Amino acid sequence: MDKKTKNDIETQNPKLIDEKLKSGKIGGIYCFFGEEEYMADYYINKLLAGGPNSDFDCAVFASDSFDLGLFSDAVTSYPVLSDYKIAVVKNADAIKFKSGEKEALVALLSENKREIEELACVIFKMKTLSEPVQQKADGVKSKKSGPSLAGFLKENANLFEFPKNPPASLVKWIKKIAASEQVEISDENARQLLERTEPFMYPLKSELDKLVRYAKAENRAQITAQDIELLVSKKIESEAFELTNAILDKKYGKAVEILEKLKNLKEEPIAVFSQIARYFGDLVPIQMAMSAGAIDHYSVAKKTGIHEYKAKLAMGFLGKCENPSRFIRDCLDLCKKCDLKLKSTSQNSFALIENLLFGISGL
Repeated sequence: MDKKTKNDIETQNPKLIDEKLKSGKIGGIYCFFGEEEYMADYYINKLLAGGPNSDFDCAVFASDSFDLGLFSDAVTSYPVLSDYKIAVVKNADAIKFKSGEKEALVALLSENKREIEELACVIFKMKTLSEPVQQKADGVKSKKSGPSLAGFLKENANLFEFPKNPPASLVKWIKKIAASEQVEISDENARQLLERTEPFMYPLKSELDKLVRYAKAENRAQITAQDIELLVSKKIESEAFELTNAILDKKYGKAVEILEKLKNLKEEPIAVFSQIARYFGDLVPIQMAMSAGAIDHYSVAKKTGIHEYKAKLAMGFLGKCENPSRFIRDCLDLCKKCDLKLKSTSQNSFALIENLLFGISGL
């Protein structure tokens, strides 16, 4: 059954993917988008596992190394040992196209749409289908010129949105994942875990895996409230992490909303600032690891000791940053100035932190 998003985009039920896999007819152009990246990856992996019979018929492209020529070969040539070829473009909305490439990609997809439906399954994974904008010298924003990949996909692709899950659904999912490992977790403890973690499946799965391993190491088949208290960071850390990501995504309003929430929770301003400064400080070793040749968040996490999920989000932002080293330096400089004011002036502490966020959002 089709449904409408808040932007009136018609999307399809992900169960349709299972039906296509069962029928063996998976050809066409797909777009997976939305906040819940875990579910987008889940269905991508399902298509990869149930589609091609050979690595010759499968190609995965990252946004920072996208090659239009290789992509064209992947989607327009005949399958070798399978009924369909599969091409996956991850984080497609973060691709930095060279001059003329965006137009060429849209033309390639448009001109070969019928052939793709017969020979290939092409998947674009994106955070959003919003039209890209650019800011002119006079500060006025306008949509970028030329054909838009997002616009083409809205009109021509099978659209599947994976939005943020409500808490009740996440509690059920946490219990299901734990049960698959022969470990129990109560509704109350699942909610406690949810309260301490970013409300998305990847960070929840990471924390849950840790709790499951700990319970098994203790020869127990149940996750307790004490386990969560011991092993999972407190909410202020996750809220500050979400706040920092909002700033990196240029969502100043969302960042201020989270800051106000922390204020209402009676969190100490210096504790909030410390977490914010810590996350910007973590960008330094992540950038150094990337410069040293680390190409994915797993290797960056291993080199830096920073959580894989946090490393992944930071790498996504730094990969889009024109001058990441200068950005990090300017952020840390603003943090130092804020720290000095927090310690040496009588100004409102949360107002100082909001000014810090405003300053970083303008870099």
